[in-house]
Amino acid sequence: MHHNLTDDEAEYRQSREMPVFSPTASLLLLLAALFSAGTSSAEDASSAALRLACAGDSNTIKGYPAILQSMLGDDWTVDAYATGAATVLDGTLQPYRRSDEYRSLLASSPDVVIIMLGANDARHQYWDLNGTPAHEFKQGYLELIRELQELDSMPEILVATPPPIYPGRAAEGRWELARIRDNLTDGVIPLIREVAAEAEGATLVDVYGHMSASGGSSSLSLDGIHYNSAGYRKMCGVFEAALIAD
Repeated sequence: MHHNLTDDEAEYRQSREMPVFSPTASLLLLLAALFSAGTSSAEDASSAALRLACAGDSNTIKGYPAILQSMLGDDWTVDAYATGAATVLDGTLQPYRRSDEYRSLLASSPDVVIIMLGANDARHQYWDLNGTPAHEFKQGYLELIRELQELDSMPEILVATPPPIYPGRAAEGRWELARIRDNLTDGVIPLIREVAAEAEGATLVDVYGHMSASGGSSSLSLDGIHYNSAGYRKMCGVFEAALIAD
């Protein structure tokens, strides 16, 4: 027989069927929602950051990208893709375009690439003993830029002159450093400036000129070719100005 519920019975049954949330459960749900929102915001901020790839040799490995990251802040993600003794030239101990670091750079979808190479190309065994490989250096640098510009991310290319070399700061090998310095200033750097002028879409960043001005930066050099943190910070000031100007 069908029994009609009284109002009191219906209200009691409805209260039994409704889910009950404890204060602890409500707090956990609130925290989960806040965490999810925070994670989403962090991921959005990370994906919105411009990706800066730093291609180079040991002066890139030794610290300027980390300093540049701290100067640029969260709007940028700065990564180093560098290898010691790297050269633009082929036929050396470490041609940059044949390195694992370069392959990693190509896969990184950068928005901007800083290239700072050339100091190792100026070594006596590469620049003097085999003649002056100016044409090979220039064509190799232009090809490097073209390969980067053909990436799907279509990065902007900043072509940086290497910083000055100070043979007097070296504990040994001063003659060799003096030859590198002369080859760099007389041969390599003028070619880098030509490359930046001829490569469509590339921008010259004159690290050498900036760090040579006003008495130079010899006191900031550790061994004649690498720099201390103050030296790399000075270098980063040049890069930061170029990035902000763009």
